[in-house]
Amino acid sequence: MDSFKRNATEEVRATLRTYRGRQYMDLRIYYLDDAGEYKPTKKGINLSVELLGELTRVVGNLAKAVEAEQAAAAAGPAAEGGGPPAAK
Repeated sequence: MDSFKRNATEEVRATLRTYRGRQYMDLRIYYLDDAGEYKPTKKGINLSVELLGELTRVVGNLAKAVEAEQAAAAAGPAAEGGGPPAAK
């Protein structure tokens, strides 16, 4: 379905699978073997497609939290109250 590089030898794949007549989303880490082919690891998560809305909500909230932390870090220590005291 879709994937992205995790590092030089691993990628994360998102696939749709059917098991016993039910559909599942599989998010799994794959590694590059000696033959140059990607193979699945045990590291991953398998969720019912019925949880897609919840997964999307949680990832969206996580993205907002990351953006907020990055904005605070870019603003510097003064924005976080860690700068010198204000003059009176």
